[in-house]
Amino acid sequence: MKGKLYLLMALFFFCHTIQAQNFNRETFHQGTQKDLNSPTAENSTGYSGTGANINVVYHRINWTVDPRTPTNIITGTVVTYFKTIAANVSSITMDLHSNFNNGSLSITYHGTPCTNSFTGKIVTITLPSTIAAVNTLDSFVINYSGVPPVASGPAQGYQRSGTAPNQYTGSLAESYEDRDWWPCKADMQDKIDSMDINVTVPWVNNANGDTFWVATNGLLYDSAINAGTRTFKFKTRYPIASYLVTLSVGKFTRYYRNVNISGTNVPVVYYILRNTANHATKTAAMDKINVALDTLSRKFGDYPFKLEKHGFYDGLVGAGGMEHQTFSAMASGSMSNLGVLVHELMHQWFGDNVTFATWNDLWLAEGPARYSEALAAELVPALGYSAASVHTIKSNLKTAALGLSAQSAWIPNSSMGTSALIWSSNYGSTVYERGGMVISMLRALSGNAKFYEAMTNYQTALAGKSATTDSLKNHFNAVLGVDISEFFKDYVGGSGSGAAAVGGVGNPINVVNWNTPATNKLILQMGTQTKTAGNNVSYFNGPVVVHATNAATGWTSDTTIVFYDWGGLMSYAGNGVSVPVANFVSYDLSFTPTHLFYDDSARTLSTGSTNKLTTLVADLSDFTAYRTATGNQINLSTTYNEPVEKVILLKSANGTDFSDIGLMNKTNTSGAKSNFQFNDVSPFSPVTFYRAKIYTAGREEYSVIVKVQPSENTGLAISPNPAKDVVNINFDNKERAKAVIRVTGADGKIVIESSTNNNFIHFDVSSLPAGIYMVQVTRPGELTTSAGKFLVQH
Repeated sequence: MKGKLYLLMALFFFCHTIQAQNFNRETFHQGTQKDLNSPTAENSTGYSGTGANINVVYHRINWTVDPRTPTNIITGTVVTYFKTIAANVSSITMDLHSNFNNGSLSITYHGTPCTNSFTGKIVTITLPSTIAAVNTLDSFVINYSGVPPVASGPAQGYQRSGTAPNQYTGSLAESYEDRDWWPCKADMQDKIDSMDINVTVPWVNNANGDTFWVATNGLLYDSAINAGTRTFKFKTRYPIASYLVTLSVGKFTRYYRNVNISGTNVPVVYYILRNTANHATKTAAMDKINVALDTLSRKFGDYPFKLEKHGFYDGLVGAGGMEHQTFSAMASGSMSNLGVLVHELMHQWFGDNVTFATWNDLWLAEGPARYSEALAAELVPALGYSAASVHTIKSNLKTAALGLSAQSAWIPNSSMGTSALIWSSNYGSTVYERGGMVISMLRALSGNAKFYEAMTNYQTALAGKSATTDSLKNHFNAVLGVDISEFFKDYVGGSGSGAAAVGGVGNPINVVNWNTPATNKLILQMGTQTKTAGNNVSYFNGPVVVHATNAATGWTSDTTIVFYDWGGLMSYAGNGVSVPVANFVSYDLSFTPTHLFYDDSARTLSTGSTNKLTTLVADLSDFTAYRTATGNQINLSTTYNEPVEKVILLKSANGTDFSDIGLMNKTNTSGAKSNFQFNDVSPFSPVTFYRAKIYTAGREEYSVIVKVQPSENTGLAISPNPAKDVVNINFDNKERAKAVIRVTGADGKIVIESSTNNNFIHFDVSSLPAGIYMVQVTRPGELTTSAGKFLVQH
């Protein structure tokens, strides 16, 4: 009865998918070209180097499996459709273990036998005729039969498990074991666009349902019974990496659910081995994950494979879970573990839908999945976690990441050539723990709205494709409007293939200085940064999180503050990242803090402390530079709680490499306010950047960076000036990129902030008090500002 019911459900799902995607049994996609959305996109093929002259388009696979055979034999026919990406293709290489280099192996091209030869785990197929033209659609057929290699450490491949009468087979191909049991092009940059998978297994019409079923990717649309066998037919029409293809044959009890994602009822299936205990406990846990499926779809974009299915199946050996596309394999003991279930679910977006281009960037899959264990615990009440439990998950993640400071989340070439090199080393942990903390920091610095926007953009723009670390970085830069490349360099350590990490090793130990110069006022300043031993980073640029309270314990008022440390300058963060404002940031709060705790919410990959000072910079109210007939005029107006000893002006042609050009002249002092001036008679062409180094009581502090270039290039014009009701600000923005415009008062407080893709903006200033106001305009990717000022008169 259950078998008939499942067949009816499968046929319904199949008909629905055909209507939605307009596919039939013989159609397939016409080749996905590589697109890593990155200026450093990988141009090579996968690590084994196979299939360099073709793009794989489609596989039609027929497998025959009987878990009762003592030798774990697998027999298959794999039809591969491909497009040539080079001229005069006379031979093609594919990944396949030499265990199948036996008398059963035959390869044909349009019915004509091909010669073949093996080098290690690569088979070279010599075609009987040359394919002359690029972009030719063609095919070949591989028939094979044999016994996959036995498991060796983390290299599992395809194995038989269980004891009679409950034997079953299952696969775990990550990282390089897809070739151990089926012929493929093991290259994440050339995903298989479409597959039909047909699996023939023994069939006995047992009244207890004690018979074999098949777990694999995609949608089941048919299961024909024929003289003691049953052939299960699946199809998937989403691009898939070869290591995410799965096959398991066992005596499963099947459970069916559905989750509505944006109006589409997504089939959800659980396969639990009949002899596994506690089915009710396991299905109850997986039912909770369906709520997480809905929640994550709302945060990161619709579940990527909603026209096929989502589910979990039992019996994985060698790991707690494995994110096979549309159908994750689970160890029996993990099927009620909410953390593992959520982790594998998150992979459907990050790892399956968007796959890393090479194993160097494995953290792009494991980092988001690891962080999702804390994220889902926080966002999904149905999972039943308390606030304390969520904090414990985050703290444990941070502690684990800090304990792995000797390796980066990014994997160098020398440590990613085999499964043992990855999974038997610390890299098998850093991709999870340090990778998870990178995602945590991205959320901290971006704030929820911009974090979800950037992550959603990344996985929707690259749907069905591959990515490098730079791909993710570019999407965050686009959303934030500032360039945080240094953050990725310092905390991740690389992008794409490379011999050695350029960062990502070690972590910072920060001291944050603070004071409260007035009621409900908090000023923060980076004091010092030291680093753990063995680090490879000159300075860790990134988010810093502090927690301000009105008591040491049992506080009644508190707030968590995120700022961004550029290594001298600071930005407001936590709701996007502002342009660097100065070497301090100030906040108006609803209470006066008495205590400041360093990252007690476990959001960053750093440790540190706070240091309350009796005096601290209170204000940098005005730093401007503009062209005159005799050079560039630079003006600085400061208000400090202590005397300014001297100000040195720094100059740069590129905004990065600064040199001293002399002392700024003090023009007058009135109370705590000091004014300084400098005339640069030999500015750089076409643009000059300026920055002031301010000395107070033995400390060195920096201003924002401003630039001066010919008016026809900068185009920063403010009118009318003085203004009464409306001020018009025009500036250079030929690329129509998003520019951030900030207006600050004489006290340094932001009074207006907005963004636009135009080259002008209008502000209503009628409600502003009379006085002088500063304007700063920053364009994407620039750590500099164009600055000016205007006067409001009423």
